[in-house]
Amino acid sequence: MILKKLPKFILVCFTLMISLSAIAQTDSTIAQADSTIVKADSTIVQADSKSIIEPLVTPKKVRNRDTTGLWSFFGTSTIATNQSQFSNWQQGGINSISITTGLNLNLGFTNQTISWQSVLDMNYGLSLQGNTTNWYKNDDRVSFSTKLGLKARKSWFYTIITSCSTQFQAGYNSIDDQILGIPASNFFAPATFISSIGIDFNPSPKLSAFIGPLSSKNIFVRDQKLANLGVGGIPPAETDPVTGEIKDAAKTMSEMGGYVKVQFNEPRVIKNVAIRSTFEFFNNYLRNPTRVDVNIQNDITLTLNEYISTTITLNVKYDDDVIIEDGSGRKGPRIQFMEVLGVGLSINLGKM
Repeated sequence: MILKKLPKFILVCFTLMISLSAIAQTDSTIAQADSTIVKADSTIVQADSKSIIEPLVTPKKVRNRDTTGLWSFFGTSTIATNQSQFSNWQQGGINSISITTGLNLNLGFTNQTISWQSVLDMNYGLSLQGNTTNWYKNDDRVSFSTKLGLKARKSWFYTIITSCSTQFQAGYNSIDDQILGIPASNFFAPATFISSIGIDFNPSPKLSAFIGPLSSKNIFVRDQKLANLGVGGIPPAETDPVTGEIKDAAKTMSEMGGYVKVQFNEPRVIKNVAIRSTFEFFNNYLRNPTRVDVNIQNDITLTLNEYISTTITLNVKYDDDVIIEDGSGRKGPRIQFMEVLGVGLSINLGKM
């Protein structure tokens, strides 16, 4: 009887085992699903944690200061001629020809801390008149200036400036003086040196306004004969009232005072017209402080095409120490004026 019931018992056990296995697999599947959900929740929590924490711990960006700087170079080179020729001309006239040359160079370096700029100006001209073979100088100027500035704020710089001006060769007041060999000036006779410490407003290469409350102006005359005549404002030689002996004058003179220099360089004031201006003012604190030495120079260039241009130079000076004799023999400081007009070749060297 047991044997008869055995197959049913086996069948029930087998069915029970299958059911338990299915239940176990179902529980395992549920457990795996729960584990996956937990992992997903953990990933979401980590992502949320990163999104909250990362902005708080992001390191600050450090800007590296640019110390490489920027170099700039620009300038102009000009040569101009004027010529007139007469033959059997009823109204009369004297044959003449003149040649003038000019060179202006500007070199600069700037970065976030310093500004350095140097300017070199050279002008020279000769003229030939009538049937003579002698050339006469009609323009002769050399000037060099350099300044080094330490940035104070924005466009303002603590600045040291040095400049020098002189001429290439001997100059004469008239053709007769040149024939007789009586020069009014010569190379480094005189030469003017100005050194100053102050502040410079320099918003662009086109404009510079310098004010130097601590400045020195030094005059050098290397030719003793010209120094004895008081060239450049140096006190002239004195004559001993007893012996009649001439005591040579000093070749140098120094002054302390304030200095102002404004430079403006605009290559396009209006179409095809450029202007370059320099204004210099020096005041002697110790002697005649109410009188100011002035040097104003304007170069106006009208460009006809890429190479041909017309240049007008206007130079006005006044120095209380420079004594000039007029046509009536009176001596004293006077306003000096020079004008040069030329038409010729102009070449741009670099761009501003």
